[in-house]
Amino acid sequence: MYQGYPDFQQIIISDNQRFIASYQQKDAYFLYPDSVSILAADPLAFSLDIVRSASTDSIYGWLNFITELQFAGVQSLSDFKQQHPDTAVRVLPVLPGSLGFDVPIEYHSALSGQSYDATWYSAQCIQFIILLNSASTQLIEKTLLDDTLGFNARLDGFVEGVSPRLAYAVEFDPQALMRELVAGVKGACPVEGARVAFDYGLLTQYLYQNIALLPLKITPALPVNAPEETLLFSQGVLDRLYNLLGSPYAGPPASNVAMICLSPPTQVGRVIFNLDRVVLSRRPLCFLLDPFAAAQQIAKVSPDTIIHRTTTPPLPPGELEIDVYYAFPLGLKSNVFIDIQLTVPAGDIYPLEQRQTQLLVPDSSRLTFRFHNSALEKQAFFYQIRVSYPQDGAYCTLSGEVRRSDNRALVLDYAALPCNFLTISIDPEFARQSRIGGLYHSAGWLQDLALTEAAPYFSCPILGGDTYAEATAYALSGSEAVPLPMPITQATTIGAYSFPQFGSQRARITVHLPAEMLKVALTFQAQNDTRTTEHTFTHPQDSFEYQWNVTSIFAAGFRYKTATGPWSPYVTGDQTIDIKVKNND
Repeated sequence: MYQGYPDFQQIIISDNQRFIASYQQKDAYFLYPDSVSILAADPLAFSLDIVRSASTDSIYGWLNFITELQFAGVQSLSDFKQQHPDTAVRVLPVLPGSLGFDVPIEYHSALSGQSYDATWYSAQCIQFIILLNSASTQLIEKTLLDDTLGFNARLDGFVEGVSPRLAYAVEFDPQALMRELVAGVKGACPVEGARVAFDYGLLTQYLYQNIALLPLKITPALPVNAPEETLLFSQGVLDRLYNLLGSPYAGPPASNVAMICLSPPTQVGRVIFNLDRVVLSRRPLCFLLDPFAAAQQIAKVSPDTIIHRTTTPPLPPGELEIDVYYAFPLGLKSNVFIDIQLTVPAGDIYPLEQRQTQLLVPDSSRLTFRFHNSALEKQAFFYQIRVSYPQDGAYCTLSGEVRRSDNRALVLDYAALPCNFLTISIDPEFARQSRIGGLYHSAGWLQDLALTEAAPYFSCPILGGDTYAEATAYALSGSEAVPLPMPITQATTIGAYSFPQFGSQRARITVHLPAEMLKVALTFQAQNDTRTTEHTFTHPQDSFEYQWNVTSIFAAGFRYKTATGPWSPYVTGDQTIDIKVKNND
């Protein structure tokens, strides 16, 4: 259970970068993101659509952009691999929370104080579609065309991982503990819903520094001088406290401080946390970004590539129009279909219930439904999303809950889907020399996995808990194939560093000499490298750690030879070499 999730028990700091181990997957780590920016695609993953409605004589708009998490550069990864050879490094999957704009108060914008949910996400990318009223549309347009204006945004999210496992039990009254935390943690403040917002870093620090003073019965007692264990213990307690009382909280959009909320219980009670049990928890993270900077540069030269203007024709009398905005799952298998069904109830004008269904299609973000106007007053409608997939010669359908909307424009977020999706992509640079093939498994449902430079994404619905993908990299210029050693259980981007064979490598070479031979010199050469390394072995010093750097996973080995002998075949890993004395007869 939870194989391949981030393991909060094992976090390594290297060159100011955080690497989180993968639970139950040896020598595999996730790299924590550095920052976030607008996806640097061609064309830029950013657009503003301005619509003039002839029916209502009004202007509205919608903003559509994709953010991309940024990770450490090659040097930081190389340094980590030198310290931890034979390890695989993957980007850390982040669950999106919400996005808020830091709009200057003088703009008096409706964007201020609003939080917007993501419409779709993958391992590195998070997409937002935001509906704008007339004033906000004009503000965004002015921001894009006049680079003297501008404002930032804050993106909140979570990392879901396995909490530290320690041989302790903690018994406490949540109400009493919350009183201590509210009084002691700097900046703790009440917010809506009878909750208390905390700076996550300060809350963690307070628990760590005051764990012995808090109303907690800890069995067995914590050691006195064990700061690392005390920190892990405090983090494990906070993980479980969040599971019990916590909820997400988006902090001020001008701040990059990650926050959570805890809800104080209204009654006295006792709770026991057994920290040796395996549990999932979520930890917050947040980033600031300038969503407009790159688009402003393009708008200076070619504004029509960023800003799209349309005028909708007048609606025929007695008709009702509903727009649905959505993000299509990147790389969704062509045999999987997503549709949305809208239902308009009977009204005082049109006495019959009306229902329409349309498919969500790739390369589009908008569906328009037209109905008879059923009521004199503005009326709500209902919608339901369905996912259909083939199995055993027929199609099965997953249906989401029926939801209500009071607006004539609807933005679908990923939470409205009846199931989650696993999205896998291939790194663009890695795709220039290889393709990915494999098999996707979900509750017994099998689908082929294929990733190429032309089709870099794969998405499929998650039908049950036993969901994973097996993947192999195939060289484009040869017949070499390298399997990914671990199943994929989380959204990910497959790159060279996803394979433990890439980057810095080490092998322990042990040489057995015959008794009559005092020493032997061996020459080593990495695959696809002209340089060589020589080392002399003796009886007392019969081992040597050979180090080399792999620049292609399809040429990851090394070879060796004596001064007079031929080269060995290419090998990987530790080697034991028996030196034989030549018989001259």
